[in-house]
Amino acid sequence: MARFSLIIFDMDGVLADSSPCHARAYQDLWKEIRVEGPRYESIMGRPTGEVIREVTRAIQPTPEQLERWIRFKQERARTYLQKETVTFPDTREVLEKLKAAGTSIAVGTSASRDTAELLLNQIGIMKLIPVLVASDDVREGKPAPDTYLEAMRRSAGSPDQTLVVEDSLSGLKAATAAGTWSAAVRANVVYSGPRFLGNFADLRSLAGQLEDLDQCGE
Repeated sequence: MARFSLIIFDMDGVLADSSPCHARAYQDLWKEIRVEGPRYESIMGRPTGEVIREVTRAIQPTPEQLERWIRFKQERARTYLQKETVTFPDTREVLEKLKAAGTSIAVGTSASRDTAELLLNQIGIMKLIPVLVASDDVREGKPAPDTYLEAMRRSAGSPDQTLVVEDSLSGLKAATAAGTWSAAVRANVVYSGPRFLGNFADLRSLAGQLEDLDQCGE
């Protein structure tokens, strides 16, 4: 297998241990508007607006209410992120190693751009990421392919030489729809899509496997 020239990372749960903050923000919102929300695991990786519209469809909110609820969740999540988020110990190490090897790096996230930039700056890796595609930049979020198609477009990458690193089923489906290779980290995701490399405990484990693939291809 040829070496990947572009690796696109999901952000929450892959580069940063931020999923608990988003889960708490959603719980705050469900309590605020008095609806029974789904488990976070079933909605992780999807755009906030899409999730809120789906969960609240039965109560027929106005556009103004939806906008207010989306803003509530995003602002609450950013508050938690500023106080609690920590990066995974292998994030910077692996990104720096990939950059030194000449691999292009991008991030494709369902978070808003404000939230994504806040988080990536907070954990100190924003300078390592030349391309960031957030929910603001695409028409449809994951599992639609838009996020990863746009990241490839901005990075001048091709599906055959692009790897998407995810931790959610919706993200892996988005990668498959975009025609890229994919891998899951930090989550034992059950997935059998084409070009799926498998589950890895962390980024170090994945990076080690990629090195082995490179050596086999030489």
